[in-house]
Amino acid sequence: MKKISSVLIVIILLLYPLEVIDVFASRDIKVTINNELITFDVKPQIIKGRTVVPVRGIFEHLNAQVEWFEETRTVLVLKDDIRIFLIIDSINAYVNEELIKLDVPAMIVDGRTLVPLRFISESLGADVSWDEKNRVVGISFIDTYEHIFNESISFDMLSEQYQSKIEKLIGAPLSYIINIFGHPDRVDQSKYGFDWYIYNNDLSKYIMIGIDSDSDKVVGIYTNSKSYSLSEKIAVGADKELSMKIMGEPILYIVKDNTRYMMDGSGKSNLFNVNGEFFATIFYDIHEDSKVTSFLLIEYKTEKSFKGYYGETSKELELSYEKQIFDLANSIRLRHGKELLIWDEVASKVAKAHSEDMYVNDFFSHTNLKNESPFDRMKNMGMSFRSASENIASGQLCSIYAHEAWMNSLTGHRENILADFTYIGVGVHLGSVPFYTQKFFKP
Repeated sequence: MKKISSVLIVIILLLYPLEVIDVFASRDIKVTINNELITFDVKPQIIKGRTVVPVRGIFEHLNAQVEWFEETRTVLVLKDDIRIFLIIDSINAYVNEELIKLDVPAMIVDGRTLVPLRFISESLGADVSWDEKNRVVGISFIDTYEHIFNESISFDMLSEQYQSKIEKLIGAPLSYIINIFGHPDRVDQSKYGFDWYIYNNDLSKYIMIGIDSDSDKVVGIYTNSKSYSLSEKIAVGADKELSMKIMGEPILYIVKDNTRYMMDGSGKSNLFNVNGEFFATIFYDIHEDSKVTSFLLIEYKTEKSFKGYYGETSKELELSYEKQIFDLANSIRLRHGKELLIWDEVASKVAKAHSEDMYVNDFFSHTNLKNESPFDRMKNMGMSFRSASENIASGQLCSIYAHEAWMNSLTGHRENILADFTYIGVGVHLGSVPFYTQKFFKP
């Protein structure tokens, strides 16, 4: 078989020498943006001496918006005040309505639109270089709009902007945060290793601000409050389409050390790489026409340096998740006009025991391996109640994801969180896979 394959390759080379040389050479082409290696589902190719790359793969990293028009077979690229029109199989391109002649037309390969890399990058204000020895195309790109905090932003300026541009807090010094928000109501651990400063005294303005202890700067933000907006227009109740229009093309994975970490592709949330400054996860409420319900921002280097999905386990992190799930349940109840739940320590012990039991004995069910129901387990702990219910979850990335998953459930979890209960208990067990349990009851 090896000899036959070699003969076939020689025949192909003789029949199609130019095309085969281009395709084989393109397999070694690498593309970096600001020194970060970019991966593509369709490999870059060299056509007539020009490198062409998939539209989606390159533009999600250049923070540009891409639209495809099937009827006219055209691609529209939007970046700030720049508008680029590309026509499939045509050398005509338009930059802000000015005609530009391309050496290589935009084309479709394996169902993906490929475009000339140098033309697009330079049209968006990026510098492009070619390393012949290592066959690397290097793109250097600095966005003219700085989304996050920088040294030119004064405290007064930040105080005026942060509510409508919450992302401006990323990178801000701890002293600014204390001056704006006051001292935190609680300090929790995070899976990333930074501290969450929890502000829950007024649940209508609930916010978690991540502080890196080494730099004393903000590296994370989570809020489900209507008091704060992302990029001025993305707030609780905003349309999903609006968030995608403003943030650009969502990504399905993050590459870390040549490993792809896949993210949720269900459409209940979107992940965005915002100009290599931070990652934004925007959560939607499928019961409310997929309107924005909250968002999580993690500083770029913090996310990229975090390996795995769950972080190192600890009793402190479990306790942090339990308190956060309690806060999140009450903050969403407040939004829906419900009475706040009261923390119950016994119910939390029952919930904790069930989360640990599911992990240790490898099952996922409301009924344990002793055939005990949630109500049996509560009674065994001496609890009395008129009505009760239970939520369980497993595998979610952290407390925030567990809460958002319950709220988007179609099988009663959301109803439990918003139901006419008085008390709540929360128990989390962290192992190779996390388990979460909520207990609700009315005495």
